[in-house]
Amino acid sequence: MNVGVLIILRYKFMIDHYKLITVNHKVLNTEDLQHFIVRHNDDKELIDKLNELKKAFGQEEVIYLNTCNRIIFLFYGAGPLDKETIPHFFNLVNPDIKKTKVTNLDRIVADYVGMDAINHIMEVASSIDSLVIGEREIFRQFKQAYTFCRKHKLCSDKLRLVEQSTVRAAKDVYTNTSIGAKPVSVVSLAIQEFLKRDVDKDARILLIGAGETNGTVGRFLLKYKYENIVIFNRSLDNAKKLSEELGAEAQYLGELKDYSEGFDCIFACTAAQDPIVTLDIFNSINQNNDKKILIDLSIPHNIAPDVPSLDSVDYISIDSLRVLAEKNMQFRSGNISAARVILSTHLTEFQSLYARRKVEKALGKLPEEIGKVKDRALNLVYKDKIDSLTPEAQALINEIADYMEKKCVAVPMKMAKTIVD
Repeated sequence: MNVGVLIILRYKFMIDHYKLITVNHKVLNTEDLQHFIVRHNDDKELIDKLNELKKAFGQEEVIYLNTCNRIIFLFYGAGPLDKETIPHFFNLVNPDIKKTKVTNLDRIVADYVGMDAINHIMEVASSIDSLVIGEREIFRQFKQAYTFCRKHKLCSDKLRLVEQSTVRAAKDVYTNTSIGAKPVSVVSLAIQEFLKRDVDKDARILLIGAGETNGTVGRFLLKYKYENIVIFNRSLDNAKKLSEELGAEAQYLGELKDYSEGFDCIFACTAAQDPIVTLDIFNSINQNNDKKILIDLSIPHNIAPDVPSLDSVDYISIDSLRVLAEKNMQFRSGNISAARVILSTHLTEFQSLYARRKVEKALGKLPEEIGKVKDRALNLVYKDKIDSLTPEAQALINEIADYMEKKCVAVPMKMAKTIVD
């Protein structure tokens, strides 16, 4: 059987090595989503834990995506990851998961294999499967997750193909549908809720965290003439960058508990694994009993669960933005069908891309091996006979051997790629 045919038959099996496990806003509120994240104190700990998961379940590569409304593990590897192994998987992710109120993992966790996994990640990056349909933030978050995992050697060639195809697909959807028209994001929904409170323009607003999300929050606040802003962040350098852009004050996050200038509103969004605004800290910085607006855009939540129940707190979280998000989905739902037609084309292209890559890798050593055969023929098997020929005849034989070498490399590669296409 032709080598190209063998490769294509094997490809149909190998593509099932792509696997995706996800938990999202459709099945859990954001408070419970936190039980499924990989808890870590720094990048090294996260990298070590992801490598541990890869090894434990026989996976070669992983992309880990954690946003305010979903957790995704995208793997490539031969090891099984299915309904039977998922409970063990999340016991490793979170050893305390059995102590939580989360049950029925088989109904909470969605798992996809092969092209279904590729389709799902394309729908996520294209914002078809988002809390806010058409929000482009998820596209940035996916690329950021891939960059992190590639940088730290958590993924390589197999998931690189997925990332390239997914980015092209998402850009195609955003360009050729109206799914992103009148752009809305979780941040803009939160700002809409904030504006409904008719907060005075001179209100003091604390931004806890200086990342992309709170950077966007700050720009919205300036747009609506709210300029009395203080930024708290673990890295003062990052806080100062944002403070210079917003004309705001910057302080270390560790100084929050001693802050005595008072505030009217908090926007919290950090990668902290434990609550930052605890009840003790809130009581410490709350200088009066006026109503405080607390907006938590983090998973896990940055605001401790006993704070929102206080009479002096008006609390807004990801979960409370669902109604607005559903209205947003109704507006954009007409574009979802068109987006899926576009994605179907990219899925087909990915299958061809994957198959071609398998051919390239399988035939990658072909030139070297054929070169060895040529050299053995010229320098060992037929050496004595060639040495007895005239210099002109020897040159002709070498020329013919070089020509045959090139053709012996090119023909099977061309045939294999033709079969793929």
